[in-house]
Amino acid sequence: MSVSSIAPQPIDAPVPSPGTAPGSYFVPAVVDPGWPFVLAGLAMIGCSLLIPAADDLAQARHLRDRALVIEQHRVERLMRHEEFLEGLQARDETLALSLAASQLNQIPFDRSPLGTGISSPGLSDASVFPALEPPPPSLPERRRGHSTLERLVLSPRTGLWVGVIGSVCVLIGLLPRARRS
Repeated sequence: MSVSSIAPQPIDAPVPSPGTAPGSYFVPAVVDPGWPFVLAGLAMIGCSLLIPAADDLAQARHLRDRALVIEQHRVERLMRHEEFLEGLQARDETLALSLAASQLNQIPFDRSPLGTGISSPGLSDASVFPALEPPPPSLPERRRGHSTLERLVLSPRTGLWVGVIGSVCVLIGLLPRARRS
C-alpha cells in the first residue's frame, strides 16, 4: 500500500472495524459539545425550582418551632393558674392571707403589714399574680443560608433570570451539531 492510495476521510465517515464482516462499519464516538450546556441548564432550572421550595419549607419549620414555644408558654401559664385555683378551692391559708393583703388591704390582727420599715409602700408587693405568670418565652430566630446561588434564586429581581438562563443553556445544548460540508 502506497502513501498515495490513502485518501483523507471526513471525521463522520464510517470506518470499517477490523475483524468484522465486510459491509459493517464502526462510527467513532465523538462527545457532543452540547451536553455540558444541557447539564448546566438542567442544574440551573433545578436550583431555581428546588431552592425556593426548600426556603418555604425552612420558613414553615421556623413558624412551627415558634408556635411550639408559644404553646409551651401557654401550657405553663395554664398550669400555674390551675395550681392557684386548686389552692383557692382547698382554702390554702397563706394564699388567702396574701390575697386579702394585696386585694383588700386587710391583714390579721396578729401580723404587721409589709413595708413598715420601708419608706415607700410601693416597693413591696404582696400580690400573688406576678408569680402566676411564667417568664416570657425566647422565640427562635430564623437563620438563612448565605450562598450566592441562594441569594440569586430567591431574589425577586434575579430569580426569574436564573431559570431563563438555564432554559437558554438547555436550548443551546439541544441544537444539532454543526457538520462539515
